[in-house]
Amino acid sequence: MIMHLRSFRSLLLLLTQAVAASALCASTHAAVIAAPPSIALGFIEPRASITRTFRLVNGSDSPVTIVSATPTCTCTTLDAAGKVIPAHGSIEVPMTMKVAASTGVKSASVAFVFSDGSPPLSITMSGEIAYAVRGTSVDITNGSRVPYINAFRDPAAPAASAKVPLDGVVTVGSIDQVPFTIRSVMNAPPVFVGFDPATDSPRPSYEVRYDFSGLSCAHMPPYLIIETDHPKAPVVDMRIRHLCTRISPQIPFAEYRANLGVLNPGVALPFEFELKHAAGWNVIETLSSDPRIAVTFVGQRSDKETAMISLVATPAESTRGVILTQITMTATDPDGIRRTSDFWVYCVVRPSDNSAGKTNQKLGS
Repeated sequence: MIMHLRSFRSLLLLLTQAVAASALCASTHAAVIAAPPSIALGFIEPRASITRTFRLVNGSDSPVTIVSATPTCTCTTLDAAGKVIPAHGSIEVPMTMKVAASTGVKSASVAFVFSDGSPPLSITMSGEIAYAVRGTSVDITNGSRVPYINAFRDPAAPAASAKVPLDGVVTVGSIDQVPFTIRSVMNAPPVFVGFDPATDSPRPSYEVRYDFSGLSCAHMPPYLIIETDHPKAPVVDMRIRHLCTRISPQIPFAEYRANLGVLNPGVALPFEFELKHAAGWNVIETLSSDPRIAVTFVGQRSDKETAMISLVATPAESTRGVILTQITMTATDPDGIRRTSDFWVYCVVRPSDNSAGKTNQKLGS
């Protein structure tokens, strides 16, 4: 009995010492934190490259090494692995995010792992890719204002459930708050709410009606195309989310449409279209089924992750106004299998004011 009691007391002493040591470690060690933990970028121009700097702060008594820094997507780059954060010190970590041409909300994070066993840390940059003129609508399903039109009706939803309307109002405004004019919506005169272009002066924001209720599935457009006189946004789009506008390409497009801006009739415009995770992919050709515009394949340059496809768009001499059309791309995948997918291009075609020398320039170039 005495031996058992002594053993118990010895075990209790060891446990007490362990708890004390753990408490001492906890008092001298603090997890690495990020300052700030996230950065809101606001509006980002398409194809922009944004760099922001985070600070990693080490609150412990010992230096901490960054074992790894893993981005959530290839659009994000930084050089942090192997760097040492001094005890009770900090280091700056620049993080760069390159965005695509497609508009919409963009977010990228980096997960850090540290040598001292600190909890993994994640830092985030987020913003909205947008042209100088931006369209938004209210999503009836949640009441939030979004940069797209939700016209999706789930055929599996109960008959008694609320139907998402196929008509409504979008707000079209300039980010820089400069007054501008809406020239057309889907190549037709805009239907304004509370504005008369014959008597009212240009504004920095408008409300415009849309109505898809009379369209068949085959004619439902995937994007609402808005033409303006804003010098930085002559033509912009809003995604239309609908059962008939789903896009499921067999080729790994980084984006599903290309904004070609303003084109001169009969004048060629070179542009590029990006493929993501494109190792082993090789484009063979592109083909436009729309006689108003030809889109031809020129070449391809690739790295380990992406491929930039060089194309040329040439509107016909007789073409005028807004074009939204599908272009068929054919490529071989890493196994040599031939794949075909459609992507969309849109633009506005009108003669240049400079008749002496006509050249086309892609929006944002």
